[in-house]
Amino acid sequence: MNDDFRKRLIRQTFDLAFWTLTRRKYYGLENVPARGPFLVVVNHLSLIDPPFVYTGLRLPDMVVLAADKYKTDPFMKWIVESVGGVWINRGSGDRGAVKAALEVLKQGKILGMAPEGTRSQSHALIPGKTGAAFIAAKAGAPILPIAMTGTEKVYAGFKRLRRTDITFNVGPAFTLPPLSREAKGEMLEQYTLEIMCRLAALLPEEYQGVYKGDPRIAEIKAMTPPLKEYKRHPATK
Repeated sequence: MNDDFRKRLIRQTFDLAFWTLTRRKYYGLENVPARGPFLVVVNHLSLIDPPFVYTGLRLPDMVVLAADKYKTDPFMKWIVESVGGVWINRGSGDRGAVKAALEVLKQGKILGMAPEGTRSQSHALIPGKTGAAFIAAKAGAPILPIAMTGTEKVYAGFKRLRRTDITFNVGPAFTLPPLSREAKGEMLEQYTLEIMCRLAALLPEEYQGVYKGDPRIAEIKAMTPPLKEYKRHPATK
C-alpha cells in the first residue's frame, strides 16, 4: 500500500465519520495558502480536532508532531506514519520538538500545532505557551490561525444518536518579526498573546476563555474581512 493511497484512505475514513456524526460548516477557506511553508495554530477542544484539521485543510504536505508514547498503539502508529507524522520524545524536553518543527518548515511543508499545549478542560482558551511563537519567528514562516467550535460535543452527541454542529474557522495568515536577543522573552510573550488573540477573534465569546475582553481581539476583528461560508468543503465531491 503506497503512501498516497493510505493518506487518501485515512482522509476518506475521517470524511465518512464526520459526515455520519456531525454537521460541518467551514468559514474562511479562502485564507488557506496554496502551499507551505506555514505554521497552523489551532485551539484544542477534543481528540477529534487533529482529524478535523487534516480533513479541513486537505493539503498534501501537512505534518503533525506526535508524542512517541503513541508508538505502542498499532492503530495510532499506522495513522501517524501514514499521514507523514513526526515522532518526538517529550520526555527529553522541548528541544527535540522544536528542532523537528523547524526542519519541517525548512522543507517547505505545513506544520500543525496547538499553542495551548493540551486540550482545554473548560472548552475555552487557556493560556498559550511560547513554543509556537518561537518556531514561527525563528523560521520566518507565516502563521495560519484555525479555530474550531463544537468538537468537544461530538462524543456526547454520538451517545444520544444525534449529529453535532461543528465549525472550522480560518483567519488570514500573518507573520511575526524576528526575535531580538535583548528582549527575546518579552517578545515571545507578546507574540504568543497575538497568536491567541488571533484565535480568539475567530471564536464566540464563550470559547475565548482567558483572552475574553482583550482589546486586541476587537482590533483584529475590525481589520479582518468577513469570512466566506462553505456548507461543505469545496475539495470534496
